[in-house]
Amino acid sequence: MHPCRNVWISCYIIFVTTESLRILLQRVWGHEQFRPGQEDIVHHIALGNDGIALLPTGGGKSICFQVPGLAREACTLVISPLISLMEDQVAELQRRGISALSLAGDIDARDWDQVMDRAIAGEFSFLYLSPERALSGRFMSRLPYLPLGLLAIDEAHCISQWGHDFRPSYTQLGRLREKIGHLPCLAVTASATPDVLRDIQVLLSLEQARVFKKSFARPNLGIHIHSSQQRERSLIQWITPSQGRQIIYTRSRSQTVQWAKRLSDQGIPAGAYHAGMSAEDRSRQQKAWSEGAQSTMVATNAFGMGIDQSNVRQVFHIDIPDSPEAYYQEIGRAGRDGASAEAHFFLDPRVEQSFRRRLNEERITWEDLSTLYNRIASLGQVAVGDGKDFRQTIDLDQLSEQLGRPRRWIALGLQTMEREGLFRLHDGWKNQSHVQMIVHGEALVLAAESLPSYAYVAYAIARKDPGSSQGAVPFSPKALAKTLDLAIPALYDALNKLQSAGILRWEHIESKTQIIWTMAREAEGYMPIPRKKVQAMMTAKGLRAEGMLAILHGKQCRMRGLLTYFHEDITEDCGRCDRCTETIERGPFAIQAHILALLEQAPANAASLMKVLPDQEALVAKALRDGIERHLWERTSQGIYQLA
Repeated sequence: MHPCRNVWISCYIIFVTTESLRILLQRVWGHEQFRPGQEDIVHHIALGNDGIALLPTGGGKSICFQVPGLAREACTLVISPLISLMEDQVAELQRRGISALSLAGDIDARDWDQVMDRAIAGEFSFLYLSPERALSGRFMSRLPYLPLGLLAIDEAHCISQWGHDFRPSYTQLGRLREKIGHLPCLAVTASATPDVLRDIQVLLSLEQARVFKKSFARPNLGIHIHSSQQRERSLIQWITPSQGRQIIYTRSRSQTVQWAKRLSDQGIPAGAYHAGMSAEDRSRQQKAWSEGAQSTMVATNAFGMGIDQSNVRQVFHIDIPDSPEAYYQEIGRAGRDGASAEAHFFLDPRVEQSFRRRLNEERITWEDLSTLYNRIASLGQVAVGDGKDFRQTIDLDQLSEQLGRPRRWIALGLQTMEREGLFRLHDGWKNQSHVQMIVHGEALVLAAESLPSYAYVAYAIARKDPGSSQGAVPFSPKALAKTLDLAIPALYDALNKLQSAGILRWEHIESKTQIIWTMAREAEGYMPIPRKKVQAMMTAKGLRAEGMLAILHGKQCRMRGLLTYFHEDITEDCGRCDRCTETIERGPFAIQAHILALLEQAPANAASLMKVLPDQEALVAKALRDGIERHLWERTSQGIYQLA
């Protein structure tokens, strides 16, 4: 440590004023004023106090620890959950001439020692670490010697089992706080229910910390939920790539690629982004999007934390997120510059049915976890009391077959046990083989005639993938081979032949993965996870899912419904969402979108449409004419409107 330096810092902080902090903000970041709510937080932390900041997405959370960190003229230790998030913030600080370093990724022992020596010498103003690395023995042994002035914990909701991004390592950060003792701490997040806030306070020993909470309302963001059984048609209608950036969120990795291709085929340059891509590919796609080479990104929720593009004008959802927290964070990527932005949700009844079915399939009890835990131990011949640090290869398809459970259920059990610290899983363990039929119906029968020996394989896959707009679907080659009574090599040969013939596309992913036991095996009937905790986790997951569905089907203002979930009591509607504008004269595109949704359900004449639509008859009549000109629908000689 540098005791004389710490004394100097303490003396310096006494003289920090809000004016000096504004000057620092202007000199380094080029902003004349803090955003609403930031100044109080920054001043409070710069004076050496603890705090918890609950700010909306786009509320400038990083400024709340970066400015006081510089003001304290020492090193700020930042704990962050994602490598991409750390790298983005470090790059931005370095661009502003501030010495910052991310200790993420693989670092060999020699480089680690050199970096830590430089940090101890006071070379860095900011040091970014993941919670796992911050709690490692080699970092904790160096911690007492670092000239630290502030601890910042970003995305603090990850500490709570009630949060949607729960990360077990975050729960151990209290050890880090205890080790650094007197150091002020700021925990920041953009999504916290009262339960999550309580966990942050207790687990980080911040019970006495001042809580700064700004309304999560986003007055510049309009939320629109569209009932649509033709999501692609609806998306093409609403997307405006000439007006800033767009993000389209979907659950499936394969869907990101499929939807990006569909948009590109329609003349809208779009990229795909998901966690299964290499770091190089993700970086290339994000760069193309942020620099404007392609204005639209189709992504899973991996494209989330740390995305801070100011001119995102639209966020679309074509699948249902697991929770209102996830939905709020994702729509919060739009309108960060304060200008008007829109969030559109295309709610297909089939997608909702799939969402509800998945919720049911993913219900898991303590007994379920115990069965999976002991089956893995038996396969690896791990004896009771043994196994710590043992590396074991497991076959997810084999487990699925033996236990009679879908692979998704196996994945959920493994993920739960990893989060509770029983195992560590290889990075790519969730990847799965995918297949997509290219031809269907009579075209499939004709195409299969050229490969009579493999036609039955194509028909079996077609029954599983009826060829709607679902794109590539996950499948188990082992299960399919068993169904068809084929050896695995013979199935692979058939799939390759069908792919060469242009009948289907498929991608093989090895179902085997490696796990590392992090603690010794317990005896049967015991498991290092309390029953009550498993029950609480499943209850919390169900409540989050029901909360998401309630927002989609709610009759009140969309933003108000979302804020009610976060226990924020507001009395005013947003005035921008579809619920708020239903009674206001709608524009022609809004009326056409409503007509389109109705015609997707069934053809109709003008009179029946006018009975359903809340708009003036003259406006509906004009919208019907305009829709014909735009080739959205056509009018038969009997006066019936139907999709074109």
